[in-house]
Formats: sequence, C-alpha cells, structure tokens
Amino acid sequence: MLVVETSNELPDAQEVFRMVRNMGERGLLAAFPAVVVGRPKAWDFDHQLPVPERLAWAEAQRAAITRALAPYNPDAVVVFDVDLGHTDPQLIVPYGGEIRVDAVERRISVRY
Repeated sequence: MLVVETSNELPDAQEVFRMVRNMGERGLLAAFPAVVVGRPKAWDFDHQLPVPERLAWAEAQRAAITRALAPYNPDAVVVFDVDLGHTDPQLIVPYGGEIRVDAVERRISVRY
C-alpha cells in the first residue's frame, strides 16, 4: 500500500498531478493495490483561504491524483481525505505498521 500526502507548502493540483504521474512513469504505482491519500492541507497561517476555496483546492487535488493514477494503476483502491500528515486532526501512521483497506466494507484498519 502506498500512503501519500501533500505538504504544508500547499502545492497546486498540477504539481500534485506531476508528482504522482512521475511515480507512475517509473513503474512505482503499479506495485500498490491501494493508495491512501492524506487530506490535503488547504490553508496555512500565511496563506488563508475561505472555506469554499479550501473545498475547491482539495477537490482539484483529488481529481489530479485520480487522473495521474488512471493510466498506471486503474484498479487500485484509492482512499482520499484520511487525517494524516500535514493536516489537523492528525493520525499517526508509523512505518512498519500494517494498514488494511477493505473497499467493500469501506473501512481502513491499522495495526501498529
């Protein structure tokens, strides 16, 4: 499983698309049956966005990731908006733990 998130640098959707596409170009995306995507950070103390713009920002990033995954791993289960990484609230996902994504039950379980 691949776990990704954007950063507090607030990359735009095109930059996010290019990063994910570049992983696909290198054959990395094909190796993962599931992709867990942290909820994108859509504001910063120095870069405040009104709520409608935050929602549009997040939707554009979800669309960019979906578009980038499509040619390289169209069968991957993709889970968006998980509270991990550079967001609040924030779940801790330690390296070496086990994450199970159950697409049928729409459930994620984590074992540390």
